[in-house]
Amino acid sequence: MDTVLLGGLNQGLLWGVMAIGVYITYRLLDFADLTCEGSFALGGAVAASLIQNSGWHGLPVCFIALLAGAAAGLVTALLHTKLKIAPILSGIITLTALYSVTLITMDNKASIGLINVPLFYSVFGGMMSRYSILIMALICVAGVIAACYWFFGTEIGSAIRATGANEKMCRAQGINTDNTKIIGLMLSNALIALSGALVAQEQGTASWTTGQGAIVAGLASVIIGEVILPSNSNFAVTLGGVVVGSVIYRIIYALVYYIGLPTEYIKLSTAVLVVIALCLPAIRTKGAALVKKLDNYLREKYPKYADYARRRDEKKAAKKEAERLRLLGTISSLTEQLGTCTDKNTVKKLSAKLVRTKEKYVEKYGSKALDEANETQEALSVAPTGGEDR
Repeated sequence: MDTVLLGGLNQGLLWGVMAIGVYITYRLLDFADLTCEGSFALGGAVAASLIQNSGWHGLPVCFIALLAGAAAGLVTALLHTKLKIAPILSGIITLTALYSVTLITMDNKASIGLINVPLFYSVFGGMMSRYSILIMALICVAGVIAACYWFFGTEIGSAIRATGANEKMCRAQGINTDNTKIIGLMLSNALIALSGALVAQEQGTASWTTGQGAIVAGLASVIIGEVILPSNSNFAVTLGGVVVGSVIYRIIYALVYYIGLPTEYIKLSTAVLVVIALCLPAIRTKGAALVKKLDNYLREKYPKYADYARRRDEKKAAKKEAERLRLLGTISSLTEQLGTCTDKNTVKKLSAKLVRTKEKYVEKYGSKALDEANETQEALSVAPTGGEDR
């Protein structure tokens, strides 16, 4: 049982890198990209071919796989942005082509085994170490989350997120949405191919059909991660939630094998698992409504509970108001610093921080609340303070 859970944890972390790539296209960029199944298989094929046939170490081939995935994402992006092909159809075209590219990469072999070769986790205690894969998987996931958190806080990353939120408004602001889509798709498929390379080394084999069902697993991981975390979580926490969703999905998948379910039922059980994951948001909403209804009933029925609930609500409201005022103070302070700062690099950093803070405020309290706060602040700044006006 311990071996099953450890294997599920290892695979969940490695597949979590793929889930982050899916999250970038489906949630941040709002682009229905089906290239991921081909990119995943391509990453594994590139890694296995270079390791087994060319004698490369398992660590540097991950970067080559990453570049191969970025190239696949570039093809899909160009089909959509330059040839004006629909997003889904662009992904299907690239996916179809990648089947042949993957076979060519593998020298027309159905699979490539990785036996007695240095893999990405060999740097920790050799290949026989029980936790070497887990250690390297944690390092890889932490690195990917840190890199994505930094990148999407930059001007280009913010433009990608804004493109997914409102493409027309981005164009009105002078943002080249074609370029943001190209960068977003390249980054997404690069991470997916990197995941494919890592999973192929963890499994000890690469196959041209490895990516089948990757999109389903990725979406299930994203949805599970969104359910277990609050909607207003920090971006890095959100990415971590996606990885946790992948771990949960893979552990359940491993347990299905462990209980001895017949092979012909594996895909059916996977479909049921995905349906449950897709239903979780609705279950969560209905559960919250039921809890609220029960709370109202107890308030009416028991006066002591009503007093407790009132104090609880007042404490929550005070905490929420304190957080709102703190964010407004940060926005005001950053605005004042931008008004007096002359250094270009400092201005760029302050502007990016101000954008992130405003986004966080809007996520929690809405754009209308931010507009009202700005109007109040402007009114206070021009109000007479006495003395000379009298």
